[in-house]
Amino acid sequence: MINSNTFSNFNSKYPIYADLHTHSISSGHGSEDTITDMIRCASESGLSLFGISDHGPATSSSAKPSYFQSLKLADRDRFGIRVLYGAELNIINTAGDVDLDDDTLSTLDYAIISIHPPIFKPYHDKDLSSAYIRAMDHPKVRFLGHIDDARFPVDFEYLLEIAKEKHVYPEINNGSLMPDAYRINGQENCRRILSICKKLDLPVLLSSDSHGKKSIGNMQYIFPLLEELDFPAHLVLNSDLS
Repeated sequence: MINSNTFSNFNSKYPIYADLHTHSISSGHGSEDTITDMIRCASESGLSLFGISDHGPATSSSAKPSYFQSLKLADRDRFGIRVLYGAELNIINTAGDVDLDDDTLSTLDYAIISIHPPIFKPYHDKDLSSAYIRAMDHPKVRFLGHIDDARFPVDFEYLLEIAKEKHVYPEINNGSLMPDAYRINGQENCRRILSICKKLDLPVLLSSDSHGKKSIGNMQYIFPLLEELDFPAHLVLNSDLS
């Protein structure tokens, strides 16, 4: 469990054993930390399970497909914790195409699907739910990345119902809730996502979205929303290692 001294508003109701949305130097921006640096930090923070999910190759200066293909050779147990290797895929169009091929994806432990500007085109669609739904069919896709961003609107009720059918889980992204967040309407939309997931009995993944080691395990802006909505602890995936 995350050490209570790591972040000021550690919440015992929602113990955090895992952080799966993180980025190393291989994501090409926001970090100079290697995978080794990050795993060591995750271990020192008290995590039991840690995931590396570097940006797919459509992100400027991020790793090439060969990097993701090589992750199958990486050690799974380091510094006393279990390590998973995945990717944060870019959905690149309304057809739900992503920036790694299915053969490469099949070698990873998991994938997060996200929409990022300026990669996704066109921008003018009023509802991008279908792009996410099609992208869910790629192997190893397990999580919906920061669907709270109002720049890329979705029908939350419909998308989350389909996600539940496909055993894909939305994340609640700490980066979307920070005071200086660049995503739009994160607070309002995360409330909505949590409310719908509570109604659907659909688990969520809490994510630091840490670029580098500085924010590994940090969910501090998520906890107040969970408390406000009395969100069931058993629906927080990070709180149960199984």
